[in-house]
Amino acid sequence: MTVTRTAARSGAVIAASSGLLATAFAPSAHAVMGDGSNRLASVDMTALTQDARKELAAAPAVQVATDAKLNIESKAVTVTPAPEPEPEPEPEPEPVVDTTTSPETQAAVAEAEPATPDYASDGSIGAQAVAIAMQYLGIAYTYGGESPGTGFDCSGLIKYVYAQLGVELPHSSSSMVASGYQVATPIPGDIVWTQGHVSLYAGDGMVVEAANYGTPVRHTAQWQDYAVYIRPY
Repeated sequence: MTVTRTAARSGAVIAASSGLLATAFAPSAHAVMGDGSNRLASVDMTALTQDARKELAAAPAVQVATDAKLNIESKAVTVTPAPEPEPEPEPEPEPVVDTTTSPETQAAVAEAEPATPDYASDGSIGAQAVAIAMQYLGIAYTYGGESPGTGFDCSGLIKYVYAQLGVELPHSSSSMVASGYQVATPIPGDIVWTQGHVSLYAGDGMVVEAANYGTPVRHTAQWQDYAVYIRPY
């Protein structure tokens, strides 16, 4: 691209710090030397020093034709825009956790949980005795103990349970074998007797007992072999 200016308008006079004047452009092909009659008539000469006035008087005047042209060559600049940034990926949605329990799952859990035996279901004294004994699971074993406050030994637990039902029993495992009568097939509430130990039959092969030191009253599988079953009422 070519830009054309009038050279006459591009000339300027610069006052140097020393007081001398110089033209901003050197004489061009369109400039002609004058006789000095048109030298800077509008400049205030009184502001110059004497040396500067002498230099100005001796300097040749440059005249530029009013129709002179000044050609300036320039190249077009191509600007390449920066690439658009890639969009950020959208965050993946968090998985939704279903906290509801299906009827099938509830039914499976219900089947897996063992049912607590209803020892008082038949209303018998023996079933009531088991229900009372189950209230004292975890009570510490104490030799000679026969109450929840002092702890229980094996015969003391059975004596205390049946006393709540109005049945008096001795506090001795060896004496309990003679209390009531023996049966071949036990039911809940029967006394399970072996030499040196007694427990209370709770049904389904389970017993409630105060076994020994360090073992609190527990509901556990019957472990006594060759036991004698006694019904004390």
